[in-house]
Amino acid sequence: MPAVSVIIPTYNQAHFVAQAVESALAQTHPDVETIVVDDGSTDGTPSVLAAFGDAIRTIRQENKGLPAARNAGFRASRGEYVLFLDSDDVILPEKLARHVALLEAEPRFGLTYSAWQQVDAGGTRVLGQVRPNRQGHLLADLLRRTCFFFASAAVVRRRCLERVGLFDESLPWGEDADVWLRLARAGYPFGYLDLPLLRYRIHAGSMTANVNPEQVRGWLAVLEKFFADPDLPRDVRALEAEAYAVLHYETAGRYYRVGEIQMAQRHLRQALRTCPALDREWFLDWVAGTALDPRTSEPEEFIDRVFDNLIPEAVHLAPLRRRARGRYHAAAAFSASAGQDHRKVRRHVLPALAADPSLARDCGFLKIATQSLMKRGKR
Repeated sequence: MPAVSVIIPTYNQAHFVAQAVESALAQTHPDVETIVVDDGSTDGTPSVLAAFGDAIRTIRQENKGLPAARNAGFRASRGEYVLFLDSDDVILPEKLARHVALLEAEPRFGLTYSAWQQVDAGGTRVLGQVRPNRQGHLLADLLRRTCFFFASAAVVRRRCLERVGLFDESLPWGEDADVWLRLARAGYPFGYLDLPLLRYRIHAGSMTANVNPEQVRGWLAVLEKFFADPDLPRDVRALEAEAYAVLHYETAGRYYRVGEIQMAQRHLRQALRTCPALDREWFLDWVAGTALDPRTSEPEEFIDRVFDNLIPEAVHLAPLRRRARGRYHAAAAFSASAGQDHRKVRRHVLPALAADPSLARDCGFLKIATQSLMKRGKR
């Protein structure tokens, strides 16, 4: 069986890194090397790693940032396939075996990624699960952000990564998205496993838990780098305005979530100016999707915050508040159904119908509503 390298970059994560390492060591795949790159930690990380002895290989370097730590681990690795596991995440024991089986069966795939669970800081409570369910040639999906996945969710074919280049150490954020775009641009299709084989931890120190100007500049830098290529095909170049607008919408949602209204309005205005073609249905999906994110603690309050603080250019969207509530509850019901949480489905069905009666004509919605009623009393 081909070797797989699990590379775990870490910086001051002594309270989480042991669980990440243990999950790598517990893999059922027969040939796995675990490399931890300590990127200049000043907490108890070195002693935590020392306890694993020869079971892992530890590289310690001065603090250079996440992309540089990942690259250092990759250069020291030998695996035909590589997983870059963040030190606050955990992978299920069968993850590597399932990915390798798919990659071996489909040599054209540059990488495969899986669905994931979002868990709380303690790693004990599941907040939700994300199942992108997209595979193949995903360049347009990546640019539109209709497909997104974390580095911990993916297993990359080594030779493909060597061909397109390692992580860009000049990018402060979004270096994984930059690699995915380069792989997709090179023509590699992506494979998908519709199984939640990763437990992605959401906590106060998580790099995706908050939003700051540096983070936004990093994301914009990824797009600027991509669209600076003069040889982009015309159909890809045509996605430029939409890609920037989607990023501004996502950033606006993050600022609305934390109550920084002026910053939220600034990015909402930029989104509308950049790509006015994104229609009302897209706007509804954006509001509902952000409300559904586990990092949004009060979804209905978030929806009200958005509509209470629309900019003048978006006043035509104000009548969509009720439909946005319905779209959120419907999305929450579908998500709960995918996780077999029938009680949670029932909690969202009536609010969804009350806010958007047209859902009564949606066969998919009616199916999950009926199934949840038939399984009353079950989780």
